[in-house]
Amino acid sequence: MKVKNLIVCLLAVMVCAMPAVAKNKKTAEKTPEKIVLKATKGEEFKIIQFTDCHIAPYSPETRAEADKTFARISRVVRAEKPDLLAFTGDIVTSAPAAEMWKRLTDSLSVYGVPYVVVFGNHDAEADLSRVEMAKAVTASGCCLNKIGDNGELADIEVRMEDADGKCLTALYFLDSHDYSTIERIGGYGWFTTDQVQWMRDCNAALSLENGGTPVPALAFFHIPLCEYKDAFDNPAHLHCGRRTENECPGALNTGMFAAMVEGGSVMGTFCGHDHDNDYVVVEKGIALGYGRYSGDNTIYNNLRHGVRIITVQPGERIFHSWISEDDGRIVDKFIYKDNNIFGIH
Repeated sequence: MKVKNLIVCLLAVMVCAMPAVAKNKKTAEKTPEKIVLKATKGEEFKIIQFTDCHIAPYSPETRAEADKTFARISRVVRAEKPDLLAFTGDIVTSAPAAEMWKRLTDSLSVYGVPYVVVFGNHDAEADLSRVEMAKAVTASGCCLNKIGDNGELADIEVRMEDADGKCLTALYFLDSHDYSTIERIGGYGWFTTDQVQWMRDCNAALSLENGGTPVPALAFFHIPLCEYKDAFDNPAHLHCGRRTENECPGALNTGMFAAMVEGGSVMGTFCGHDHDNDYVVVEKGIALGYGRYSGDNTIYNNLRHGVRIITVQPGERIFHSWISEDDGRIVDKFIYKDNNIFGIH
């Protein structure tokens, strides 16, 4: 951790207007209108995806598992020196949740790295509402999340901008919700039509700014899109990683994938939810990917604990990604370019 990062994060906690985080040449700026990460074209930008941490503090045994998860977060952040941390849901999943959210946000402030959180289906099953969780998540000045009019975390577009204010690459963080809201339909939640339109509008606005050319982008959320399963089942598609359980997407397909394809910006999507999947497969030019289960022992996980690391080349339609496991092994490294993925051995 760099002292400069810590100082800026602590100042951001005390200053209400425009919290900021600085890290080398890349700085984060948050305003009511947009969220900006300063970047340089061609200079690598590293993201660590933590997913399904399942921090459960309700018993001595689960607290011991939570300690392992916090140690994993610390170890990976300090070793990789990322530019952004992405938490893709099911983070603190039992009571007393406030204690563990505070422990998490306090530790993230110390690392001095900007972070973004999207909720999963289990987060609100503890003892905090989504509104209360939103307040807990945004307690740190390193947090890039915004609270919406309903008091919950809003979908956000994080822009990687150069010194001239040109958006080189965009990152979308979306709420895939938790469970069906229609009584006669079971299963998991889905993106609303308003969210789909928001994605269309964001892509169109960025393309207009960029002279009609789509700006490269990635998207992060918890529950996989319905298109994941068919994409993996297609023998013509290249894939990297494992599928050892059935996909559990939302119960309705409201067109988010179609919006991303038509918008032309999104290169890849990264979710969690299905603990025993960590694959990436390309469908219609978009890499549909999972993170690696980042929590500790639960009844769900059979894969080694780890994280997904993604490096973006701002301004270019290209990114690298791999899984970093607890024992230090790097597996399933690939590069996305030319609208496909290619393994690196």
